[in-house]
Amino acid sequence: MLILYLYRCSQNKSLYLQKIDNLNIMDRVLNRQTTWYLINIKARREQTAEHYVQVFRSLYEQDPLVGFPRGGKSGSLKYVTFSNLLDENGNPNWIQIGLLSYTIIDPEAFYNKRIREDVTMDDWNEDIVANKKETDLYFIPSVHTLAVKCNSDISLKNIVFYLSEALNRVEPDTFDVDVIIERDILERILNAHAVTHLYANISYSNPGHTRGFEAAFDRKLREMGARRIEFTATGSKEHPLNSEDDGMLQSLVNLSEENGYVQATIQSTENAKLEKIDSSEHPRKLVVPQIVNDVCSTIYNTIRSIIH
Repeated sequence: MLILYLYRCSQNKSLYLQKIDNLNIMDRVLNRQTTWYLINIKARREQTAEHYVQVFRSLYEQDPLVGFPRGGKSGSLKYVTFSNLLDENGNPNWIQIGLLSYTIIDPEAFYNKRIREDVTMDDWNEDIVANKKETDLYFIPSVHTLAVKCNSDISLKNIVFYLSEALNRVEPDTFDVDVIIERDILERILNAHAVTHLYANISYSNPGHTRGFEAAFDRKLREMGARRIEFTATGSKEHPLNSEDDGMLQSLVNLSEENGYVQATIQSTENAKLEKIDSSEHPRKLVVPQIVNDVCSTIYNTIRSIIH
């Protein structure tokens, strides 16, 4: 009886431990859908993962203060963490960045509304700021792509502004920062019955990402040495812009997907009214159905699977 009892206890213990192991495995999967914006960070020179890793190390060391264009707030870094997992070239798989947004307090701009008098805060600690908001950014150096949650406490425009300003302070006149555009909105332009107006604000792409006339056009933009290129073309309903395959219009629209934006006036079908499209209002949204192991590795694996 004693032997049978001990045997059953050992069996029950094994089943219990197996259940614990299964729970641990389940704990690594978070079945909660998240949605992300994608940002292309592109160096105009030395487009290598090593360069991107080094510039983010320098960014954390220098931590420039960037004033946002609206709202009276400023941005700086809270932390930068580099992955311990390395790619085949010894570079971190991902970089996690903590970005802050806050209001810098003017100690001479206080006011007592009860007694209706200005107040000066003597001995004010200038390191203390107010109205703090923060968000996490995830950058993949191997494909120079950064992800941020769509419901971030800091607006997408301010994030792009901070990255562009801060990175170009670390290495002047070196980086382009562009939100990746939803492909469907670009296809609406390319597949329209007529395009009567097109404005493009773009930079050249990374080598090897284009082909045909688009590749030749992209190469000429790179050889020109311009930081940004603005292009405007105007036609009419009777004489729309030529949207032939592998032509100028198609090249501009395709380049804008990861390297800028376009504004177009289109007639979607023969009898449709003219409508205006601004691709900057349609950022691409990456839907991640679940988090496996952790956010950093999930974002890394997801982005690497769609961007090469």
